Amino acid sequence: MKKLKRAIPVVVIAIIAVLWFSGVAQMQVAKISGERYVNKRFPKMQLECVGLEYADAYGAYLISFKGKGENIYSCVIGPKYFPVYIGQGLFAIESDYAENYQ
Repeated sequence: MKKLKRAIPVVVIAIIAVLWFSGVAQMQVAKISGERYVNKRFPKMQLECVGLEYADAYGAYLISFKGKGENIYSCVIGPKYFPVYIGQGLFAIESDYAENYQ
């Protein structure tokens, strides 16, 4: 019984490590943080995530959002292992929001 109690945390940590280093967990973190960011900063646009993929050229993820007017916006979100910062491509969303929704 003691061996089983010791093995459970090891198995849980191993599963988390496999999910994290395989990229599955990062994609979910990128999607959730990207959606929360745009919905907080640009609420009137009602953006939703329609695509997410890892781009070696940027060393980060490309996330695509679709808005009310069927416009599609793409941004880079990174870094690779904890993707929570939106970077390149954000200016297009900001300028469109300022032009059409304020």
